Amino acid sequence: MAPKVRCAQSKEAAAKMEAELLQQLEEGGTMEGLQAVFSALAASETFVSHFYGRMPFVLDCGDLVAHRWTLEDQVLLLRHESYEVYQKDALPKKPIQLTGYSRFTHPAIGQAQAHSFMVDTTEVVDTTEASVRQGLEMGTWVISSGNSLSPQLAQICLALQSSFQVPFVTTNVYISRLDSPITAPLHTDRFDSFIMQTEGAKRWRIFGPGAATPRWPVLDAGMSDRGKAGDVLYLEQVGPLLLDECLKSGEVVYLPRGFPHATSTFQTSSVSGKTGYSTSLTVSLLLESVGLTVDKVLRCAAGIHEGRNALGQCFGAEEILVATPQHESLRATLPIGFLAPLVAPELRRSAKTHEEQEEIWVEGMVKEMNRLARSCQLARWLAERDMLEKVLRRVLSYLWHALPQATEWCRERVYSTGAVLKQIEPDQRHEVEEKALVEFPFFPAEGLMYAKSPSIHSPMPLL
Repeated sequence: MAPKVRCAQSKEAAAKMEAELLQQLEEGGTMEGLQAVFSALAASETFVSHFYGRMPFVLDCGDLVAHRWTLEDQVLLLRHESYEVYQKDALPKKPIQLTGYSRFTHPAIGQAQAHSFMVDTTEVVDTTEASVRQGLEMGTWVISSGNSLSPQLAQICLALQSSFQVPFVTTNVYISRLDSPITAPLHTDRFDSFIMQTEGAKRWRIFGPGAATPRWPVLDAGMSDRGKAGDVLYLEQVGPLLLDECLKSGEVVYLPRGFPHATSTFQTSSVSGKTGYSTSLTVSLLLESVGLTVDKVLRCAAGIHEGRNALGQCFGAEEILVATPQHESLRATLPIGFLAPLVAPELRRSAKTHEEQEEIWVEGMVKEMNRLARSCQLARWLAERDMLEKVLRRVLSYLWHALPQATEWCRERVYSTGAVLKQIEPDQRHEVEEKALVEFPFFPAEGLMYAKSPSIHSPMPLL
C-alpha cells in the first residue's frame, strides 16, 4: 500500500506522484520500511521535477513513522545504558549532559512574546530527567543531530541517505507540550527536510518564497537564515500560504530549502491520543550547507583556471559569487544522487558501470554548466569556455569519486552506529561529528579556497 500524498496547491501532481510511489513499491524488490518508501519517492519523476525544492506536501506513512521516537525515548539518552561505550569500557560514569546537542527554545516564544526562533540562554546547571520535563513546561526541547547519539535515529538517516544517494543526512528532534500557541515563529532553514511526526500532533504553516526570502538561499552569497536569533520575519515579507496542515503521528511533511514556515501545537490535544507531547524528527539533506550547490562547482573551476592575482583576487570566481543572489539557478542543489537524471536522463533508463555513469554525468553537467553560464551572462566564463571546460571536467570527476567516500565518512563519524563515534562518550561526540561535516573535501585541494564557504562555522540545523 503506497503512502497517501496531500498537497492542496497541486492536487493533480500529488495524485500522479502517489501512483508513481505505488508502482515503485510494487517493483521495489527486497527493500522494506522507510527505505522502501523514500527510495520510491527518490525515483518518482514527479517528485524530482515538480515538488523537490518547489512545493511542500504531506506524506501519510502510518506505522512506518508513528511512535518511532517519543519523549520517553529521548529521556533515555540521559542514561548510561543507552550507549555501547559504557558497556565495554570501565569508564567513570559522570552524569550525561548531552553537551552540544540539547537545548530549549526561549520561553517567550510559547508565550507569544518573542517572534524570533532562538534558544533559551539561561545556564543549565545540570541536565537531568527532571530538569528536561520541567523545561518542557516552558519551551521546546531540541536535540540537534540526534543521529550522533541514538542508533535508532541513525538508522533513519541511513535509510534516507541510501534512498536519496546523498552523503550527509542528519536528524533534529523537537519535543513540545501540546496546546502551545507557538512552538516556532516564522523562519527559514537552508535545508530540504522531511519532518516525521512520531508522537502527538503539530500544526505546520509553510509559505512560498518572497522578496525577503528568495528560493534556495546560499549563505556565502549573503543569504542567511531568516527569523532566527533576534531577526524577525514578518508575514508581509514572505510568499503565499502553500500548506496549512495539522500533522498527526505517522505523517511526514516535505519542507523545501528556504521556504518560510511556522509551527504550533495549539488545540492539538484532541487529535493526539493519550500523550501530552508533540514529537517530530526533522530529517535534513545537508547539501547547500556543505557546498553542494551549482555556484561552488563553477567557482572551483574558475578559480583553478585563473588563480589569484598579486592582490589575492580571482575575478572569475568573484563574477559567479556576485551573480549567485540574482540567479536562483546558480543556487540550485547540484544534481547528484537521485537528482543526477536531471542532467543525464539515460542514467534512469538502463544499468551502467560506475565508470560509464561518471562519463555520462560529467558530460551532462558540462553542458548544463555552460547553459547556465549563458543564461546568467557570466562574461568571463563564456570568454574562456574552452579552457574552462577542461578544468570543469576534472572538478566534476573529482566530485563524482568524492561522493561515495563522503557517504562512508558520514557513516563512521556522524552516526552513532559508526566505528568512530560509538567509541566516544556522548558528551564528547559533538566536536567530532561537527568537524566531520565541515571538513570533508568535495573539491580538489587547489580549488577549495574558491568553492568553500568561508562564513560557515557549522552546517548543522541548530534549531
